[in-house]
Amino acid sequence: MSIPASYQPFVDDIHGMIGLCEGDFELFRTHREFFARNSAALIEAIASVLMTHAPSRATFEEGRGDLESLKGKLAAWVGELLGAHDTPEFWHRQFVIGIEHIVRRIPNRQMVGLATKIREVLLPLMLQEAGHEEGLRLYLAFQRMLDSVVALTTTLVDEGQRRCLLEATGFSPKLVENLQAIVFEKIRAELSPSG
Repeated sequence: MSIPASYQPFVDDIHGMIGLCEGDFELFRTHREFFARNSAALIEAIASVLMTHAPSRATFEEGRGDLESLKGKLAAWVGELLGAHDTPEFWHRQFVIGIEHIVRRIPNRQMVGLATKIREVLLPLMLQEAGHEEGLRLYLAFQRMLDSVVALTTTLVDEGQRRCLLEATGFSPKLVENLQAIVFEKIRAELSPSG
């Protein structure tokens, strides 16, 4: 299934900024043996981070997720990545994954933090197994992938909040934009040093 046309500009924007391209997907396919050897350790490292970080652990304790199911989904995602291409169908699946995080009320800050932890685990493994130059190329490609997926999810949060305001109030998009500007000015004032 392809993404709706209204979502394509989000993908284009992220591609333009982050630079993810088909060459990155090709690199993942080239190094599929690396991922096959290391994906179980990566998934266990992710699970460890989630269970030692109290706010993340609360997701599972409150019944908003199941750790074993998550491990299976992460393994499936890595497996899919090794055969994927930079297509609208691939990005549709990433939007679906993103909305699942939102439905489970996973804050953006936790997704960004977990992506950082994943990179910390992968960099030494990639450098050790693929050598410095190739390992760095693979790491940067995977970093672009992670950042793209996180960026799409945060985009969905923004889009969902905008739609909620529009649907709940019946306001025009311009009025909602103006109200958001007022709210952000208030937040700016709260965060600014007084004086």
